[in-house]
Amino acid sequence: MKRASLFLLCVCSLRAVNSTVFADEPLKVTHRQLQAVHPDGTSSFDDTGPWQVVLEGILLNNPEEWLDPTPDPKIAPWYMGGQWEIMVCGEGDDHAGTFSWMGQNYGNGPGDRNYTNEEWLAEICRLNRDPNTGYIFRAGDRIRVTGTYLFYNGKLNINENHQTDPLFDFEVELVKPAVGLPQPEAIRLSHLKDESNIDIFDPNRLTGSEYYQARLVRIEDVNVIDPETWGPGKTITIRDPSGRTLPVFLAFGAGLSRYPCPAGQVDAIGIIDQKGLKTGYRLLVLNYDGNGLVLGDTGHPRGNLPGDIDNDYIVDFRDIAALAENWLNHRAGLCDDDCTE
Repeated sequence: MKRASLFLLCVCSLRAVNSTVFADEPLKVTHRQLQAVHPDGTSSFDDTGPWQVVLEGILLNNPEEWLDPTPDPKIAPWYMGGQWEIMVCGEGDDHAGTFSWMGQNYGNGPGDRNYTNEEWLAEICRLNRDPNTGYIFRAGDRIRVTGTYLFYNGKLNINENHQTDPLFDFEVELVKPAVGLPQPEAIRLSHLKDESNIDIFDPNRLTGSEYYQARLVRIEDVNVIDPETWGPGKTITIRDPSGRTLPVFLAFGAGLSRYPCPAGQVDAIGIIDQKGLKTGYRLLVLNYDGNGLVLGDTGHPRGNLPGDIDNDYIVDFRDIAALAENWLNHRAGLCDDDCTE
């Protein structure tokens, strides 16, 4: 079943671009410029960067497959409530990418406040649609992101600086729809880990994990060593024949609960993420199409029969159940017009 964010996509209305006038015009930068780091892994762009930046690139994910946007007014230290995030990669020579994140609850310090459920829904709706046309963004679109930024866990993210003041809103605009996802870059774990299984860190971002951060990759010839932990929201580990390993976070795509963990040697398709200075790299797998050979969504449905909704080459009661679920979601207002899962 589609997650709560589909409801968020449907209930929102078109809102104009933030009209706040800033002291400095946003500076158009490349992803490589924005993600530049010092030898210690901290941001070098952040040293003297402008108030706002403008980035363009290919949207790599549908946000509902990655983080749970469900509103939750619970307030506690570092409790984010609903969350929303997209990954955008550069094109051509701009071999880098950027995460854009927003959370519902920022009340972690004096003067901080949170979004109410209603405010949070409005913010999610604003970011999920092009402000000029109402187009709902989808992975594979070319988009433009304008906003402030904050360094966290080894990368510079576009975000609201943990502020709910509209002054800190960031904007997402459509440049061209349905350009298509980039072909995953074929690599091996030896591109990310050295012989001692330590993350390769290059401050020039020309090799190693920094080079592939926020990029769509295909890690070849690995196997899952802990299939018992398989499932949405879980972290598994992949290993290559030489013993190198990498954590893989399984997101919330429907196939990750529908299909079992692939066995044997496979390739893994996902987005490289980072959770620490010079270390903490992992692969984000957003969905799985059950093909058995590649851990990830290869972009080609397996089924080829009319009515084969779950793409398993069989038309059976599971397809009827999926159809009924979609119908109920439409009746409840939880799906947009092309709800297919």
